[in-house]
Amino acid sequence: MNHAIIVAGGVGSRMKSDIPKQYLLVKDIPVFMYSFRKFVSESSIRTIVLVIADEWRDFVQGWIEKEPLEQTVLFASAGSSRQHSVWNGLRRLQGVASADDLVFVHDAVRPLFPLTNITDGIAGCADYDATLPAITVKDATYQSRDGESLSVILPRQELFSGQSPECFRYGKFLKAHESFSDEEIALIRGSSELAFRAGLRVKLIPGTEQNFKITTIEDLRAFELIVN
Repeated sequence: MNHAIIVAGGVGSRMKSDIPKQYLLVKDIPVFMYSFRKFVSESSIRTIVLVIADEWRDFVQGWIEKEPLEQTVLFASAGSSRQHSVWNGLRRLQGVASADDLVFVHDAVRPLFPLTNITDGIAGCADYDATLPAITVKDATYQSRDGESLSVILPRQELFSGQSPECFRYGKFLKAHESFSDEEIALIRGSSELAFRAGLRVKLIPGTEQNFKITTIEDLRAFELIVN
């Protein structure tokens, strides 16, 4: 079976809003619901875990209860970091998912991901332990060790920007988390990073420019323009 974890526990400090960005309304619908509804529309997904801060549980549950659902919806508490939230979601699936099942991990603030990320993720995990949607880097890219001077010219053709939903073999990904300390997990910036560091084989699948992460007010405005 296939499952999904939607990480929606961030505080959205860069938005300068009292409301986390995943709960802001766009066309009278909170941002997280756009991602949630896409997983609901995919019949291959049997369980959806929403990882949220406890104080937003009633708000989220109120929206979920309005939806006609075939999937089982579970809740997990947000962790101290993004990857700790993912780990909480994985542990919530214990007793529900088997080791060979697939689990998608998605950021709630990427509401425009294409459904092909789900089908490509399932197909890719036939031969790999994980899949990562990614797009090529278009601009010349440089590294600066001190933030002031050019240190390294990076080979653009070898660079990719990762997106979500990432897909993982459940048992291997859960075991990978158990092999890291809390401090090490806190330093992880993307779930595929942890999988790679644990020795799992990660396949790149096509991402899209439209699948951007809503991080700033400008990102939110761009999403509003697309939706409208």
